[in-house]
Amino acid sequence: MGIQKLPVEKIYEDEIKKLVENETESCPIGWQMSPKSVRKFILGDEVLGISKKIYGNDKLVERSIVTLATNRGLLLIGVPGTAKTMLSELLSAAICNNSLNTIQGNAATSEADLKYSWNYALLIANGPNENSLIKSSVMKSMIDGSLVRFEEITRTPQEVQDMLISIMSDKVMMIAEFSENNYVFAKEGFNIIATANTLDKGVNEMSSALKRRFNIELVKAVNNINIEKEIVKNQLKNIEESLIIDEDVIDMLTTVFVEMRNGESVNGKKLEKPNKNLSTAELVNVYHECAIHAKFFNDSKMDMQSVSESLISSFDVKDDSDVSALKYYFEKIVKERARSSKIYKELYRSRVGMI
Repeated sequence: MGIQKLPVEKIYEDEIKKLVENETESCPIGWQMSPKSVRKFILGDEVLGISKKIYGNDKLVERSIVTLATNRGLLLIGVPGTAKTMLSELLSAAICNNSLNTIQGNAATSEADLKYSWNYALLIANGPNENSLIKSSVMKSMIDGSLVRFEEITRTPQEVQDMLISIMSDKVMMIAEFSENNYVFAKEGFNIIATANTLDKGVNEMSSALKRRFNIELVKAVNNINIEKEIVKNQLKNIEESLIIDEDVIDMLTTVFVEMRNGESVNGKKLEKPNKNLSTAELVNVYHECAIHAKFFNDSKMDMQSVSESLISSFDVKDDSDVSALKYYFEKIVKERARSSKIYKELYRSRVGMI
């Protein structure tokens, strides 16, 4: 049986190998390729046949690479679905060929997740030693001189965040239970890539002391219809090669998402903005659902009724703001375009009974 989601370093294994083999620049300590090659891996290189994986802000990618070549951590912030996690995975895969060394932040994240824990059977039998120690992702990265990813850092308890301050400042971790050799010192190359969701601001707000240990990069939505369409098609190809790619449906859905996200149509008409976070990731999910429906129930042909249902159900129909924004958009934009566009005519007609 196939694996649902391969790690980035496996998906792009051939590209990474090609970049490493063709490396001519010097590499920072602990890196398998130079900063220039990391940039090529993420932003693409036609000459070497390297695919473009991140769209929208090349300078942000460059600044992120530069940050990781220093002793400061990298914090990627933004609304959900802006490819923060994808960028952190790509950076980790390119730099140290391991995107799986990760802490997933949540309310239950503890000191042990950040430092270490114990195999209690071995601890009772043999006492505290190397064999009974269970290393955290952070400790492994300190020992190896590699990157660790910290997802949703603001969802972790304040005491866990505070513990990270000393690790990032001193680059050392103490194992209090060991009688000797009880310090782990971070090797060159150790660094942290963290992500935070700006919609979760206030869940566990980061202290200014912790923020100072990071270079902070705001990852914004693309907000360019043509670029966003390319992202959608690229993401769909990664999900399933055989998925139906209907250019007209992708164009229509992307236009709807970008216009409602911006609160303005491509012709400059002001629109109501919903509370819904209309991310590129959500757009991919909507089209993917439509494509799966077409594959199994409509002889691989897109059905505008199911497209409309998937689009509308992606909003919160219990939220008055979302319902109002949808109704306004359908009456002011979709209805007008329906006069000259078959796909918008079908979309407008299929809305009945849903909003």
